[in-house]
Amino acid sequence: MSTSQNPSKSPKSKKISYRELQQQRQRRKRITLAVLIALAAIAVVVVLILSNRPVEFTRPEPLPRSLVSGNSVGDPNAPVKVEEFSDFRCVHCAAFWRESEPRLIKDYVATGKVYFTYTPFSFISDESFLAAEAAYCAMDQGKFWEFHDYIFANYDLPITQKLLRAFAQDLKLDLNQYDNCMASGKYRQKTQEDGQYARSKGVTGTPTFDVNGTLVGQTDLFATIDKALAGSTQP
Repeated sequence: MSTSQNPSKSPKSKKISYRELQQQRQRRKRITLAVLIALAAIAVVVVLILSNRPVEFTRPEPLPRSLVSGNSVGDPNAPVKVEEFSDFRCVHCAAFWRESEPRLIKDYVATGKVYFTYTPFSFISDESFLAAEAAYCAMDQGKFWEFHDYIFANYDLPITQKLLRAFAQDLKLDLNQYDNCMASGKYRQKTQEDGQYARSKGVTGTPTFDVNGTLVGQTDLFATIDKALAGSTQP
């Protein structure tokens, strides 16, 4: 005869108190906050590392220039005056600097035939104005043309304050003087006035060259110079 067994007692249902729930929430908040702080610290370290990384750029080959005066070069009494209107962010201007300016300097400026002036006509972007300001600040220390070469040699790089300052440092400019010049906006108005001046002469694009009062593009530059030189030697 079988006997019946007492049914086992059912386990008590588990409950969590309000206090325990609050403690769990607080722990999760503390963990989340700790993770966010750690991520922020990592981000700061990464930014510091990147900001202190040396700027990489191309150092241009020096282009010998004599009788430099500000943003002009050559003999002021030369028979032909050439003024280039150029934007530092203009791809065709960079091409002229690379392919034709050495010839202009060597065959015409250095021989006393041409007095050459570079006038920034900034209109393409904010980088155009920033580069022009920096070149003028370098001009205060007698390095306009060297700075001009650095900008065009690194045309493919975005123009930033950090890059321009790296140029200034590489050219051994007085960095305190350069920094003060840039921070004060000493030449900001001049870069605007240069544009107004260019437009007043009928310049609508870059590069454009004024050869003894005649505006030409780069394809006609040397022929126009030669014609002006031939005219200057006629009795």
